[in-house]
Amino acid sequence: MHERGFCMSLSTEPGRASSEFQENLEILMEIPLLAGLSLEVFKVLAYLCRREIFRPGEVIFRQNEPDENAYFILSGTAVLLREDGEDHEVRKIHESEFLGGLSLLGDVKRLFTLRAETPVTCLMLSQERFRKTLERAPEMIGRLLENLVKGIQTWEEGFLNKHAMKCQDCLSGSGVSLV
Repeated sequence: MHERGFCMSLSTEPGRASSEFQENLEILMEIPLLAGLSLEVFKVLAYLCRREIFRPGEVIFRQNEPDENAYFILSGTAVLLREDGEDHEVRKIHESEFLGGLSLLGDVKRLFTLRAETPVTCLMLSQERFRKTLERAPEMIGRLLENLVKGIQTWEEGFLNKHAMKCQDCLSGSGVSLV
């Protein structure tokens, strides 16, 4: 079972809560999906996120299950798996990677399973807390949509350059940015 702790948890260590808050704030401000949000919004999000520690072998999220959290890997290594009766490793996930940003914007089922390979500490933000924050700053929604479009276009361009032009099936399945 993983350990749960809120970002602004009370601590017997002087300055611990404020240093975690500052670290969370700095991390959130570097996530491309959130780029350009106001400092006030970032501060609220930094306060509302939580940290969780997952033990080796523990599932962080599971394929085909709804998950309303976005994850920033603070430390450790996890393995991204595609399950179809067997576990097929897609790739390793390392420190400083951000996963699940789309879940902040809408209901999604995970296409992969993420399992901790070593102890993994995640900074997590829930869709509910994210949406409540945006309700107070609706002017930020346009910026998020711009960031999302930019991210999709950048991903698809990279996909085309690396894979799709060499694989007719991949090429015929591309065009996400045309939606």
